[in-house]
Amino acid sequence: MVNYILLYKVRRLVKRIIKDKIEDGELATTPKSCLGCLADDVSWEVYYLLKDKDEDRQSSAEKS
Repeated sequence: MVNYILLYKVRRLVKRIIKDKIEDGELATTPKSCLGCLADDVSWEVYYLLKDKDEDRQSSAEKS
C-alpha cells in the first residue's frame, strides 16, 4: 500500500531542492520543462528507496 503522506512530504522536499538548484544555476531548464513532473518522478523513486530500506530493516529485525 502506498503511503501518500510520506510521498507528499518527499515530493515537497524534492520540489524545494530542485527550485534551489535552478536558482543557483545548477540545473538548466527550458520553457517546456515541467518542475512538477520532474519532482513527481524523483519523489516516486525516493519513496520506493525508502520503502525498500524500511522493509529490509523490518525483515532483519524479525530474524533477530
